[in-house]
Amino acid sequence: MNPALSVIFFTVSSGAGLGLLVWLLIASLMADHIRMDATTFYKGAAIAAALITAGLISSTLHLANRKNAIYALTRIRTSWLAREGLLALLLYPLAALHLYALQSGLPQVTPVTLWLLIADAIAVLYCTGMIYGCLRTIPRWNTWMTPVKYVLFGLMSGAVLLPAVLSLRPPEVGPVGKPMVAILLLALGLVLYLAYLLKHPRKQHTINDALGFLQGNVRLLDVGHSHGTFLTNEFGFSVARVKARLLRWIAIFCAFILPMMLCYFTKWFWIASLICVIGLLVERWLFFAEAEHVVRLYHGQQRV
Repeated sequence: MNPALSVIFFTVSSGAGLGLLVWLLIASLMADHIRMDATTFYKGAAIAAALITAGLISSTLHLANRKNAIYALTRIRTSWLAREGLLALLLYPLAALHLYALQSGLPQVTPVTLWLLIADAIAVLYCTGMIYGCLRTIPRWNTWMTPVKYVLFGLMSGAVLLPAVLSLRPPEVGPVGKPMVAILLLALGLVLYLAYLLKHPRKQHTINDALGFLQGNVRLLDVGHSHGTFLTNEFGFSVARVKARLLRWIAIFCAFILPMMLCYFTKWFWIASLICVIGLLVERWLFFAEAEHVVRLYHGQQRV
């Protein structure tokens, strides 16, 4: 697939913002143990809102006809994109209601709005993953690992951002402790990513499968066009094997290993967050670049 930079930025930025929102809300339940004051909470909420909003705005750049974007939200019964969009928009009134309940001192309301926000944020991440995970036409995506990967990577990047936000606390509160949740999620993310890579070691679907021939070796004689088309440009994108291998190692090192080491051995949480996001941007670019649509079988490729 031809990687769309707007979608790559959207999934990584909004994923980190949603993950940070989840961990901020959970941390607010343990405010005495984590020692998070109200000012730090609102600073973190502002960072999360900025990441989510920037991602959602960037996602509209991928729309071919932006004036019809509203129609994408009306297919909630059949479209994961519609579900994602509606749940993402629902975050804002829920967050406003939660902040109002906090400011007004409504202890009966805040637990409800808090858990609704957490559930909604995780549901948005899951729906984003299912947009790609439900596509049988792209075998590499059509696995349960795809939505799990989106949820886990969002929570992981948010967990790495949380200690960076906590470092904004007043000096008299004391230093931030070792973020074991972030370290654990980074380790789980690394294991899941390696398992995802190993799940597709070689191409399984052939042009025989596409045409329904069980025997023989079908070979395409003519693709039917003399130059590139929309299908070949969008679905025929290829990345060099050497380049893909290099980028894969960069993604593994930057998204997981280096942030894990920085969180465990240092207090450079902002640097760890930045490197983690860069690594996830590389991973997400590869996610699209290495995806092979089965339509390529009708344009000369023997296997996908």
